[in-house]
Amino acid sequence: MGTETARSVHGRVDRPILYRWGAWCARRAWRVIAVWALVIVGAGLLVPKFTDSLTGSSLKVDGSDSARVETLLTEKFASPVSEDAVVVFDSTRHTADAPAYRAAVGAAVAALRDQEGVLDIADPYGADDPTLFSEDRRTLLVPVGLGGGERDRQDTVPRIQGTLDDVAADGEGVDVMLTGSSALNAAVVEQQDKDLARAESIGLPIALLVLLAAFGTLVAACLPLLLGVVALVTSFGALGAVSGVVSFDVFSQAVVTMLGLALGIDYCLFAVTRMREELAARKGDVPAAVGATMATAGKAVLFSGCTVIISVAGLLVVRAPVFRTMALGVMIAVAAMLAVATTLLPAVLGLLGPRIDKLAVPGMKRSVRTTDVSRSGWARWTKVVMRRPVLVGGLTSVVLLLAILPAAQLKLGFDVGASAVSDAPAGRGYELVADKFVPGAATPLQIVLDKPAGALDDADLAALEQLTERLRDNDDVAEVQSVTDVLRQQAGGVDAAGLRTLMEAAKQDGEGLGRLIATDGRTTALAVLPREAADSDASVDLVHWIRDTAVPDTVGERDGTSAFVGGLSAQTVDISEEVSRATPLVLALVLGLSFILLLLAFRSLLLPLSAIVMNLVSVGAAFGLLTLVFQEGHGASLLDFTSGGFIQAYLPLLTFVILFGLSMDYEVFLISRMKEEWGHSRDNTRAVTEGVAHTAKVITAAATIMMVIFAAFMITKVVEVKQMGFALAVAVLVDATLIRVVLVPALMRLLGSSNWWLPGWLDRVLPRVELTEGSAPPPDDAPARDEAAGRPREEPAARG
Repeated sequence: MGTETARSVHGRVDRPILYRWGAWCARRAWRVIAVWALVIVGAGLLVPKFTDSLTGSSLKVDGSDSARVETLLTEKFASPVSEDAVVVFDSTRHTADAPAYRAAVGAAVAALRDQEGVLDIADPYGADDPTLFSEDRRTLLVPVGLGGGERDRQDTVPRIQGTLDDVAADGEGVDVMLTGSSALNAAVVEQQDKDLARAESIGLPIALLVLLAAFGTLVAACLPLLLGVVALVTSFGALGAVSGVVSFDVFSQAVVTMLGLALGIDYCLFAVTRMREELAARKGDVPAAVGATMATAGKAVLFSGCTVIISVAGLLVVRAPVFRTMALGVMIAVAAMLAVATTLLPAVLGLLGPRIDKLAVPGMKRSVRTTDVSRSGWARWTKVVMRRPVLVGGLTSVVLLLAILPAAQLKLGFDVGASAVSDAPAGRGYELVADKFVPGAATPLQIVLDKPAGALDDADLAALEQLTERLRDNDDVAEVQSVTDVLRQQAGGVDAAGLRTLMEAAKQDGEGLGRLIATDGRTTALAVLPREAADSDASVDLVHWIRDTAVPDTVGERDGTSAFVGGLSAQTVDISEEVSRATPLVLALVLGLSFILLLLAFRSLLLPLSAIVMNLVSVGAAFGLLTLVFQEGHGASLLDFTSGGFIQAYLPLLTFVILFGLSMDYEVFLISRMKEEWGHSRDNTRAVTEGVAHTAKVITAAATIMMVIFAAFMITKVVEVKQMGFALAVAVLVDATLIRVVLVPALMRLLGSSNWWLPGWLDRVLPRVELTEGSAPPPDDAPARDEAAGRPREEPAARG
């Protein structure tokens, strides 16, 4: 019957380690709960540390052009400005020439000059730059140079906005707003905190209703919900413990919240369902029932969680911090959930025992009673599928193929999130810049020309001037700021001698070229203002043109001189290219490791292959529908968003690994129960039917809970959270309906006993890991089963 229930020579059952562990936790329930109480308190204290350390979505790619630009600007320039932002002044009562308006601008400029993190700011009235004033003279821009890394800048932004709010409060009808990449990111962090709280307040009550319908008692229904929340708090506490070393993207908070609640509840749901069955089979022997639960459902939970961790670990090969920190966050969170499911859960089950069925909900007695699953509706449905596997499976495959097809048109891009924070100062400022000025003014491109071999000479400056003019001739460029303009105005020409003279003068008066030329004279920077917004196709195309055409035609690779393009639009290009590069490697790692784990678990050659194919189908269907809705805009008004014509750049790869892990969750519970029945009867049809009949109800309940929680995040304003919630909810819906209870039974019926085939030589070579939900040890008074369950019987041919 399998290694898990092998008997010793004395005829006593050799209890598997998870059985013994579950029984131990049940007998010492109060001790385990006391330890967990301390853990929860400690985790709760660390949660604020995690939430306070969150940063906005970073598009940095290690080793990319845009990353190189940020490094050069920070390390080599006297004014190490790493981001150009703008302060937006706006008034419906005054024009920019009014004394009250000028006073507000002067007060803000003076206050920001002393603000930590602000490295460069000038009085617009003395700059003699008409492009800083709107046509109606009611809106004015003040460029601001911010220093430090991404996390430093996002910590600085709220303090700057607070200072500007004080200026606006003291003024007369002049609004003052800071906008730019970091300002928008900081606003998104704040908005997402509100959205997550709202999503949880909607998702959790609905999940409780689903659990009540599944279990029929208040105690059994509340237990998964309670432990799911405990798992989430523990996860955030663990992330808070490492947040001093690793900066987590704000999107990781949403992902961990979604997965923490969904997986935490689901894992407990599977265990509680099995616990009720074992209590009935063991006549109230609580420690034995808990031990059997951990040896079956607990084992499947452990394997399922490990599969999710392995899937997400594939993101570590992507050379972008947003993927690596996201992967680390999810891995830590799933590990925390497994700790709850394998320690606290058996202790609570042991403490409750038969009381788990207390407080029955009126009208739901059928959910409390243990029924004969072989006569259930799920069993009858499975028999229908098994009688017509070709017909049913073929129709289902056509539906899934139609859902997958739009994914071929999937396009990557990046939404800066301005629409999600339109009520915040950063969002209002960004919209004013887009409406009254050049949209790219809030997020300019930066081009850095670097010559490690020596100072820039006449030829280098001539190439730089040629590049500057080439950029100005492009219709998508509104303005270019270059050191060559300063040289022509102040030195009368563009040459190295004039540059040295100006640099010496700048050292004496402390002003001038700090942002345009490095102190060693080997590196220079250009600021390019695109006419369109940073997340537009035009700005992305502009980056490609600069890198592929303008720079090679002017600067080239002469004398070791290199030109790098940075800024938000350049980061979008870099992360899209990195996703394209890393995707095949991530796929190979995730699929390869998953196949090996499933091979060890199921000891079958075909089951791992079919499981991987089924998971890819469900993920493909989710991507197809995601493209149809969020890229093409079908249903945009219903979901309250405006389509940008693309999917967030880092979303598909992240979604793939998460969905693959979640899909494997249901595959493990379904196939492991089939394998258990196969071990008893050696009858493939019966194994498939019994497996579906035993798991379909709980999988449906678990899937419904996941869908509710994921769908609740579609109400958020942040576009990537909305897209992620939609993709996960759709994938779970497809997986738990069309895949698990239709396509999988049909395919397994067609394959027959070949499902369970493993070459003898491979069976001898593979280690006996047995991580699946194998048969639990029988009650102590049950007669021993004969391990030789018989030869596989021949099955009648499946009818189409």
